[in-house]
Amino acid sequence: MTQTKMTKVRPDIRAITRLVPKSGNLVQGQSELPIDPKLAKEAAEIIAASQNHYGPSEGDANLRTAIEQKIKKYNNVDFSADAKPFEIMVTNGGTGALIGIAQSYLRDKAALVFEPYYPYHRRILEDFGAKTETFELDDDLRFEKAELLALCKQLKDRREFPLKAIIVCSPANPSGKVMTESELQDIADVAKELDLLVISDEVYEHYVTGENPHVSIAALPEMRERTITVNSFSKSWNISGWRLGYAFAKAELLAPVNAAANVIYVCPATPLQSALGRVLMDDPGYYPRLRDTFDAKRREFGKGLEDLGFKIYDSGSAFYLWAKIPEGNPDAIAFNEMLMRDAGVGMTPGSAFADSDRWDAHVRICIAREDDILSGAMEKLRGVLA
Repeated sequence: MTQTKMTKVRPDIRAITRLVPKSGNLVQGQSELPIDPKLAKEAAEIIAASQNHYGPSEGDANLRTAIEQKIKKYNNVDFSADAKPFEIMVTNGGTGALIGIAQSYLRDKAALVFEPYYPYHRRILEDFGAKTETFELDDDLRFEKAELLALCKQLKDRREFPLKAIIVCSPANPSGKVMTESELQDIADVAKELDLLVISDEVYEHYVTGENPHVSIAALPEMRERTITVNSFSKSWNISGWRLGYAFAKAELLAPVNAAANVIYVCPATPLQSALGRVLMDDPGYYPRLRDTFDAKRREFGKGLEDLGFKIYDSGSAFYLWAKIPEGNPDAIAFNEMLMRDAGVGMTPGSAFADSDRWDAHVRICIAREDDILSGAMEKLRGVLA
């Protein structure tokens, strides 16, 4: 778990996406499954009724109330949609929340991310005048608390870009790793000892399939006071283009984020918020069905990859597969270029998510695709690798 300062060229995920046909696109991390019919119907009716004007920067009141109900049920936290200043806000995707946090808290400061990391966690911070520091997980994507504490102390005490926050992403993009409650408690202990903010990205919470349940770090003892939780509807509702997410935290923490969002975005898309507010908590079976659907995709597609020589990391979640490529292929960039050329199938090389070389033989595979796309992609892979 060493901190690596080397600069390396990272694969461009969007550029790779453009190089593969839709039938072989396992690259970009978005769900390409169809929108829920009831949600589509509500949105069409609201738009047709001309409810298309500015809304409040904190978001639609009915949607925020639905979010309050959702986080009480699924995240074991109690934040109120009626609180003033606000404890819950709707954002322009999870990205909008992260930008508001960077603008409010992280200029001339640093935040720590666990490697392999989500590239936009890094890019957003650095575009808004912050610095990102990496803490590399081991081969099994685990860490030692003592090493985390030592690095955070070192970064906290420096003069330039002192450490302000730890970013937790669980389930993680790219690896899908679901942090155990014990691991989250270790992070919480470090944050409390050093008086650090925790930014918890929980976008993939409804894809948890393993023995470790999703735990929101804000629900741990004394963490409500220092955690801003970021989430999104893009993945779980197949509406990435709607750009709807949300954040929740105690009012004193969230108020500066809302002020920044008011300047940067004005408001999230008004009719789309209204539509989602009507359906978000309407069907208690929605999220369990989503989990089961993706678990089936994970099992079937993962088995096919294993038969071709991939080693699949047992992440405990199912939106992404994190895999080591077949033996004899040390460089996932070259391996992926071969797949795109010979099979018309693309994945994301692990070096897109890391500073070190540890993950150069790994790939992230997005399985949020229709079953016929996945089965077709698997046949193409077999044609090249079997």
